[in-house]
This record gives sequence, structure tokens and C-alpha cells, in this order.
Amino acid sequence: MRSDPDNAEETVKVLETKDGLRRVRIVRRSDAVFVVRAEEWYQSIFEGEIIAEGWKPIYEKFGLFGTVDLAEREALVSFEWLPHSSRTNA
Repeated sequence: MRSDPDNAEETVKVLETKDGLRRVRIVRRSDAVFVVRAEEWYQSIFEGEIIAEGWKPIYEKFGLFGTVDLAEREALVSFEWLPHSSRTNA
């Protein structure tokens, strides 16, 4: 599990596409509520050279969830690009 001390959130589960270009992180906030964070991989290329790359948020609004399982179910229903069989722990 990874934590981010700046905003006191901890990634507890990651659901990823088979090509690895999109993912959903299930995050536990400091108040013990779970949220869904959808992200996609990007690369900025200038004159054939990668100048920046990383994960960027897909700005969608999602609710708050009491458990990891509820957040995961919402992610699987909300994102048609997310395969139901691809589940990994953070």
C-alpha cells in the first residue's frame, strides 16, 4: 500500500486495463472513507523525444464509499474500459 502524506490518502487497491494505459485507484481518505480515482497514462512528445509522462486524473465525480468492495463495484460499473478480471492490489 502507498500513502501520500500531503493529503493523507492511501491507495489500497488498483484496477488496471490490460494495456496498462488506464487505471482506477481506490483510495482511503484520512476520514476512513473510500473514493475512486480514475487515471490515464500520458506522454508528451516533442520532436520525437518524450519530454513528460505520467498518470493524469480523468475528471469524473464519484461518491464516497464505506468499503473497498463498494468502491470497486462502482468502478467496475462506471468504467466500461475496465476489465472485470483485471484486479491487482496496490
